[in-house]
Amino acid sequence: MKNRLLSALTLFCLSYLYASAQMTFIYAPGIDASVETNSKGFTTVTLPAGTDLSSVITGVLVDDTPISADAVSPNPTTTTINYGELKVFTYNNKAYGFRFEEDVWFCGVFFSDCHINQGSGHDGTSAEDMTRIMNNIIAMGNDGTRKVAFTTPGATNLVPKTSIIFCLGDIDQDKGDDGSNGSHSAFLNSTSELAQQAGIPFIFIAGNHDISPDYWNDGSKGVTFGSSGGSNADDKTINAITTNNSYWNNAGVFDDNIQYFTGGSGSWQPNHFTFKFKDVRFYCANCYWFQKPYNKPGLFSSTTYYAPDGIVSALNTFVESHTDEASVWMQHYPWLAGSDCNRWWLDQNDSGQYITSSNSSNYGSSTAGIAYNDATSANTLKKDPLSAIMMKTAGKVDGKVQHFSGHYHRFDDRTYTSTVNSDNMVRDYTVSANGNTSQANNAFVVLFKRGEGVKEVIQTQF
Repeated sequence: MKNRLLSALTLFCLSYLYASAQMTFIYAPGIDASVETNSKGFTTVTLPAGTDLSSVITGVLVDDTPISADAVSPNPTTTTINYGELKVFTYNNKAYGFRFEEDVWFCGVFFSDCHINQGSGHDGTSAEDMTRIMNNIIAMGNDGTRKVAFTTPGATNLVPKTSIIFCLGDIDQDKGDDGSNGSHSAFLNSTSELAQQAGIPFIFIAGNHDISPDYWNDGSKGVTFGSSGGSNADDKTINAITTNNSYWNNAGVFDDNIQYFTGGSGSWQPNHFTFKFKDVRFYCANCYWFQKPYNKPGLFSSTTYYAPDGIVSALNTFVESHTDEASVWMQHYPWLAGSDCNRWWLDQNDSGQYITSSNSSNYGSSTAGIAYNDATSANTLKKDPLSAIMMKTAGKVDGKVQHFSGHYHRFDDRTYTSTVNSDNMVRDYTVSANGNTSQANNAFVVLFKRGEGVKEVIQTQF
């Protein structure tokens, strides 16, 4: 009872005494402190995660006038400060209350299927609209307005600001905004360049419109010979992705640089990749993890496809040495959303045409003549082992791996449960296309916690 009364008296005195003056601190070089003082005069100081509090304060000001730290009791530059505790400093018979918090939260924004300038039938977005959407994403929270309100304990008062941005594929017209020779300039100008100017990391992956599928709907093979062929377009897409990745590597924004998964077979590789950002690992697949590498066609030779087993094996090896890292996954294809989802995973077109790989596969990639009606059962050859690999990583929520996808052009939220092990579950958040008229300009705003991964996912409109 005595302690409670003392605490109440202290809080009352702080509220009363603080009204006529303000104490602020000077922080060590390189420390970006966020300071918020409430109506009662208590100040919350939020510091980057991992900041050493023993040496963070280097000077003291009262009403913007520097004073000697020795004149403050206790001396802020030498006293012990702990995260989360109320610390009271007195100067000239006035008390000032501070609480130091560790900045463990950050926000990511996920969008997909821009189909820049592709027009009707693809929910296409104009370059002008994409520029506006991107600028709104970049500006989120900068004016102090809460775009979304999180319910996660510890983050309910957070004003979400964008720390990282993802696009999950189908970035513009089929393989480039100038046709198959396109350089993706309209997409890059309205997304990547704006992110670079703002200093906010932007990561994008390829979708089925960005790298050649096995078959187009008209029955023609996607990869063909020549400067306008699918293999040339694939090179341009992968080059755009890796060039963008290199920019952010060189900017030093990641905990460790982007690394690629390749399978050792085929002159062309889908170049899936991984990186760590703010103590969370991200795994990113171009189109999907089982996209087949291939040898390019020549003047007198056709394309030779290879099973993606080497890529998946490389992924598994990497995961097994990083199991303690909170992980988030993404690819263009959804796990369950969409009536044709299963045949997407088998590289079938809408009439069931399918190109086999030249070598054997543990994932159904070399199985000849998989019938259209077999897609539901056959796709588990890929989904079940992939989910088993993903389950090895930390950062699951309610036992479920956290995954993000696009392609379906509308929002969805479903959980895939392995047919082999029901404990292996992947919760897949599928994001809408920007140009989908019923869900236009929408995205996921995702709350992350450093070292723990996804905490909350909210749909919103930009």
